[in-house]
Parts: sequence; structure tokens; C-alpha cells
Amino acid sequence: MKYLAACIGVALFFIILFGVGIYRLGWRGSFVRGLSVAIPYPAVLVDWEPIRFYTYVDDFNTLERYWDIQRENSNVFLGIPNSDDIRERLIDKLVNEKLVQIWARAHGVTITADELEREWQRLLSKPEAESEVHYFLSDAYGWSEEKFKQRVLYPFLLQEKVERAAADEQQIDEDTLFARADEVRGLVAEPDADFEALAREYSDDGFSAAHGGDLGYFPRGTFEPQVEEALYRMEIGEISQPIPSSFGYHIIRLDDVLYNDAGVAIQAAAHQILIASFDFEAWLNDQKERTPIYRLVY
Repeated sequence: MKYLAACIGVALFFIILFGVGIYRLGWRGSFVRGLSVAIPYPAVLVDWEPIRFYTYVDDFNTLERYWDIQRENSNVFLGIPNSDDIRERLIDKLVNEKLVQIWARAHGVTITADELEREWQRLLSKPEAESEVHYFLSDAYGWSEEKFKQRVLYPFLLQEKVERAAADEQQIDEDTLFARADEVRGLVAEPDADFEALAREYSDDGFSAAHGGDLGYFPRGTFEPQVEEALYRMEIGEISQPIPSSFGYHIIRLDDVLYNDAGVAIQAAAHQILIASFDFEAWLNDQKERTPIYRLVY
């Protein structure tokens, strides 16, 4: 019994020691990362549910790897975040995903294995999908297909379902929404129309509207697939017809496209006017205000 107690005491000492190293001293080495696989240290607590430290570190390393590759790309020179920016964006993303998961579980919203596989096959069916998937998984992310499905596709599909379910509670009139988007598109198409001024006046995207609809440069995967597909078919300077998504309707002006050395489009710059069916950002902010969130890593 004494030997067992001593072993437990030693184990607890090292668990506490590495906890102090992780939270207070910012340890991020490969040994700490490996240890966090076995010991479920939390990075953030959302309604007392943990976002695991391992998930946070693994995603952070993946994003740093991706942006390191972009720094070496002669065609990419704008919009590359530093480590602090990557960390803050990642924490926000992980918290949002956890909030969506909690709401989905409470309201019986799920994603089946068949739905996940159909989305994967739809992604592969795109033109040049094979080279793009190989680039993003093998070179940029270093992820397996299964890991990509669970860490990217699953949260994406779940958020789509949650947005639709939450929007249904507000009973949005789709015909009225499209009519408003079509009217704004008509204003944008008028001779000498000022897209930026119209975005400030009509766009429901609070962040970009304040900047005249400017989205800056953003990587693939930022928009929902149907919006992204339409966007990368556009010509520079072209303004789209209203493109539907779970957010509402997007009216997009494509400003620039950046390619990697293999000729694959990896980033775009654009302005948009969003006619929102459901303000998902406001909904998330409301969830955050009503949910206890404790961040443990900085």
C-alpha cells in the first residue's frame, strides 16, 4: 500500500508539475504534447466542458505549418498572420465549435457518418480536387483524410445544421430575403455605383460592412462550398449575383486571387455585401454571453 501511495504521489506531482509548465510557463515541446494525449489537460472550459490542450496544440502547430509554407510562396505576400494572431483566431474558432456542439446536443442535432462521407465525396468531385486535396492535406496540413473529416468537415456540417435549426426558430421569409438581396444587387450594378458605400449601408456583416465590405485576403475554406465554388469561377473585378448560403445571400466583388507554385488557387481577396437570413455571429455572441467560458492558455 505504501508503494502504491508513493507511485500515486509521484504521478500527481508530475501531473501538477507539467500543468504548471503548460499554463504558467507556456511549455509547448513535443514531450508535453505527447503527454497531453494521455492526460486530458484542458485549454479552455466552455460551460465546464473541456477543449483539450492536445487539440489546441495540434491545431496551432498545423496552422503555423500552413502559414510557414505560405511565407515561402512567392505568390503570397499579404494577410499572413503572426503567432499571436493564429493563437487568438484558433481559440475563438475552438470556442465557437464547442458552443455549436453544446447547442446541437441539447437540441438533438447530429451529423451521421453517411452525411460526412457524402460531403467528403462532394469535395473530391470538384474540378482539380485531387491536386488541391493532396496539397492541403499532405503539404499544408500534414493530416490524414480521416483527421480532416473529423476536424474540418464534421464541425462545418454541424454548424450548417445548427444555423438552419436556429434560423428556423426565427421563421425567416426566404422570398422576402431574396427580394432584398436582388434589389441591393441591382443598386450595385448601376453605372458608377460605389460598392464600398453600398456595403456600409446595406450589408448585415457588421465587421466587413464597417470597412466597406472589405474581406481582405482569406484562404480556401473560409466560405461555405457553394459560395467558394462561385467565387473561384469569377473574373477579377466581377460582381456576383446573390449567392445563397446558410448565412443568407452574398453579393461578392472579387478583387484578387493568389496561387501556389503548383498553380492552385489558395487565397482570394474580395468585398462583400451580406443580406443575412440569420445573424449567426450575433447568435454566437449571445451564446458566449450566456455561457461560462474559462480560457487557460495564452
